[in-house]
Amino acid sequence: MKRKILRALVGMLLLTTALMLGFVRPALLSRRALAKPAFMDRYNRDFYAKAQWKDKCTLCHIGKGGEQRNDFGDAFEDAGFRITPKLRAKFPNLFEHPKSIQDGRK
Repeated sequence: MKRKILRALVGMLLLTTALMLGFVRPALLSRRALAKPAFMDRYNRDFYAKAQWKDKCTLCHIGKGGEQRNDFGDAFEDAGFRITPKLRAKFPNLFEHPKSIQDGRK
């Protein structure tokens, strides 16, 4: 009788372990996304944002992986994740010049 109970407990323990590994292991192996879509939206909604950079991870990150930030990504963080006039002036290749938009020229 004790052997049957012990076998049942061992079986339940093995089954529980297998199920836990089935759920936990994939979670541990998956890559964590570091980019925040809300931050990308801030650039996308900016009136002066250049169209060719909208929805591009490489706006703030080096490569397509989205892990290491480039100079703009670091400056964006330093600005409190806000698009500021100072940030636009520092990275003119990422923003349209305000005067050219107001005049209707590019």
